Amino acid sequence: MADRISDEGFVQDYELRVEQELWLYCRLCRRTFPVRFKPKHDKVKLKCLCGHEGPLAEMDVFRDEAAAKEHAAFYDRVYHAAKGALKEAGIPLPPSGKYDAVSPFKDSQFESYFNPEEDQSAIEDGYFDDWSESDSEVSAEAIQQRLAEFELDLASIGDDVLARHDLLSELIEWTYCRRHMHDDALKRFLEACGEDIELASEVIKAAKERMRQGEKQRISFTSFKHLLIHLEEERELEHALVVAERAAKLGLKAYIKKVAELRMRLGI
Repeated sequence: MADRISDEGFVQDYELRVEQELWLYCRLCRRTFPVRFKPKHDKVKLKCLCGHEGPLAEMDVFRDEAAAKEHAAFYDRVYHAAKGALKEAGIPLPPSGKYDAVSPFKDSQFESYFNPEEDQSAIEDGYFDDWSESDSEVSAEAIQQRLAEFELDLASIGDDVLARHDLLSELIEWTYCRRHMHDDALKRFLEACGEDIELASEVIKAAKERMRQGEKQRISFTSFKHLLIHLEEERELEHALVVAERAAKLGLKAYIKKVAELRMRLGI
């Protein structure tokens, strides 16, 4: 099957009954992401991290990243042109709400890169809702102001490692959704992920101590998950392997499989 267009207008470039790495484009959240799976038929259902679900025949599917990103860039231009036309005409932008939570892919041929049962980071909750913020709210000035507020909050925490971890997780999700909009957001996203990963062993130790004192604790590391997705999007597989190995050593079992997968892709 080579670059055909489905009846619904979606680009379809993949092979049936062959395990392969493909790049998918989600028209709902307008992002590309890699998957590895063996489609038995074109009706198998896939689900994007944003929660959008549909059969393979209703997805834009590509064999390589460059083609997927070129397709995404085209739709991004169309999106912004339509958005601008609506504004000029004085027509309100259509509302949107939170996407449904992503559930485990137990009944699908799709193999997710991450197992939500092992690491409970709720990545879908951090997705930027493009309809809910005006252009002024995602300007360079607005992003810098919000980042400054995060810094003030972090400075006020003191030595509470769990509180710092929680705030870093919030910062990571916020900057992850805006990292392609401004360099400041990307820079702070990478810094926050690095800091949280460095704190991980202390966070686990502090959580265990509080549990011994009778306090209920539920720890998740959104830093590992978000950073891995970003690194794979950027094709920085060597760095991604280092991150996955650190997560596995911490006892996050989902990343043991991820380590093996990355080593296979790197040929080591």
